[in-house]
Amino acid sequence: MKDTIQTIRRSSNRFLSGTLLSRMTGMFRDISMAYAFGTQPAIATFMVAFRLAHLLRRLFGEGALQSAFVPEFEKLRQQDEKIAFTFFRDLTCVLTLFLFLAICLGCAVCGALLRWGNLQPDNQELIFFILLMLPSLLFICLYGLNTSLLQCEKCYFIPAVAPVAFNGIWIISVLLLMHSPADQAMSWLCLGVFFACIGQWMTTLPQTISIVKRSLTSNFFSTLRLYTPHLGSMMKPLALGVLGVGASQINSAVDSLFALYADAEGPAFLWYAIRIQQLPLALFGVAVAGAVLPPLSRAIKTGQVQDYHHFLGDAIYRSWVFIVPLTAGLFVLGDLGVNFLYGRGDFGYESVVETTYCLWAYGIGLAPAALVLILAPACYANSNYTIPTIASFAALFLNTLLNALFIFFFGWGAVSVAVATSLSAWMNLVLIGYSLSRSGTVLLSAKLILQTIPATTATCFALWGTYQMRLLLFQGPFFSLNLLSSPLSSQLMNLALFSLIFCFFFLLIYLPFFFFKRARTHLKT
Repeated sequence: MKDTIQTIRRSSNRFLSGTLLSRMTGMFRDISMAYAFGTQPAIATFMVAFRLAHLLRRLFGEGALQSAFVPEFEKLRQQDEKIAFTFFRDLTCVLTLFLFLAICLGCAVCGALLRWGNLQPDNQELIFFILLMLPSLLFICLYGLNTSLLQCEKCYFIPAVAPVAFNGIWIISVLLLMHSPADQAMSWLCLGVFFACIGQWMTTLPQTISIVKRSLTSNFFSTLRLYTPHLGSMMKPLALGVLGVGASQINSAVDSLFALYADAEGPAFLWYAIRIQQLPLALFGVAVAGAVLPPLSRAIKTGQVQDYHHFLGDAIYRSWVFIVPLTAGLFVLGDLGVNFLYGRGDFGYESVVETTYCLWAYGIGLAPAALVLILAPACYANSNYTIPTIASFAALFLNTLLNALFIFFFGWGAVSVAVATSLSAWMNLVLIGYSLSRSGTVLLSAKLILQTIPATTATCFALWGTYQMRLLLFQGPFFSLNLLSSPLSSQLMNLALFSLIFCFFFLLIYLPFFFFKRARTHLKT
């Protein structure tokens, strides 16, 4: 089927529907974590360990590998479909072997540090958690490679909904461990993460095997090669992608370590805040980017440059129309949302306040993060991996510098980590956008700007209206939606008030678009 704006939007909608289910279960997972364990230091240590153990996930799973694999796979498929699927099979085997060796090495290093490192108790706990979670890296990376193939086959729902299995196993683990002491519970939760990663990978496995066997009907393993010219041709873009995405992952690791230094509970505040911030980012950034990368690659490989610009412009427009209102929503409804989602059990008032501040700080960088998710694939489709790599390293340098300045000099605490992350995201966007515009890619046109005016206007109107409604309903402190109270009637009232404000905000934003679409359809008829 020929790629069009309509097919890309349908793919994006399928991606969005699956992602919505996975993010909803992810939110329940974080709610259960907050209720059972709050923001205790042991929880913060677990969250830092999770990030460090999965440091290679974005390198050899969902980030750099996917960006290098999709253009190469589409190029080979233009020549011969059997060669393309043979390439996928060989890459899967090579990746499995590489990850197995890397995990063995990582476990050996962690074991040596625990045995002879003479570490402080907190650091011993961190290394032990990393050791327990490292084996799960194999399955989450193989899931990422399966996802890349399924997206090339225009199958978006299964990869997007697969994290539901991951979140479900995590939630069950939390419920089983919630009455145990936090430090003991986190050790067992690390094992729960291992089985959760297996569940996520296995969700994509049946359809992946079916697609590959359909093209490789015989001698499935007889022609297996650990190195082929096709794998070799992918090494350069993969290496540059690894450097670029690696800088981003180092960014995340540096953030968690800075936050842990600033506040023993700091990584937990950032974790819960970024889970909310990533919900709109996944729905209207990752979904659009995941759907547009294969069509962009196919358009470039077949010389259809006009289609490439058309697809890219529509992706930027769709992302902007949704992300701008949602960014505004984070600031207007952020404190109510944090209290509504997490404000119960061991997640006390101070945790609500600190998490909200971190959410607002992350909100500053929501728009650039979403646009980078689209512009980076535009570079990858052109086999341009250098610019995203340079931009990532520049963002890493700025982020580290700002973290050190904000924490050591100003003493701002964990919230400064989120501020630094957002500011470095803007630098990343500026560098990639400037490079693409210099190469002839039109990112902003008069038509695109005119199309975004209704969204921006509706957002401003909704902000004013929602603020007035908040003043009417909540006349006390800013964090006035108190879910920490025990009576069920109070919790139901809080739920009703929050839902009312939430629906009112988005009604003010998207109702004008509904009437505009109806009017345009009427004029056409």
